[in-house]
Amino acid sequence: MNSVVEITDMLGVDYYYVSVSFERNALLLEKPRGLFAKNIKSRIKLSEIKDVSVMNQQGVDTLSFFYDRNWYTFIDYGNHIVSSLKRNLMFI
Repeated sequence: MNSVVEITDMLGVDYYYVSVSFERNALLLEKPRGLFAKNIKSRIKLSEIKDVSVMNQQGVDTLSFFYDRNWYTFIDYGNHIVSSLKRNLMFI
């Protein structure tokens, strides 16, 4: 599934267009093939994700979590990314 992720670190906020998938206890975020977008390739260990937060603001679902000194935020723009992430992150 493709989506936009907002990554906040100590220097500021960056936005990436990513392909989101799950593989063996990890969340994979990669730049979709063939696209001209900022390069990203992250393997996030599910067991190390902290502070998962799901919110609905003005009818828009968001899911955020903390991993390795960064905040990751996904906003559901109609692609159902938040419900997919919630299903896969239920045990956290």
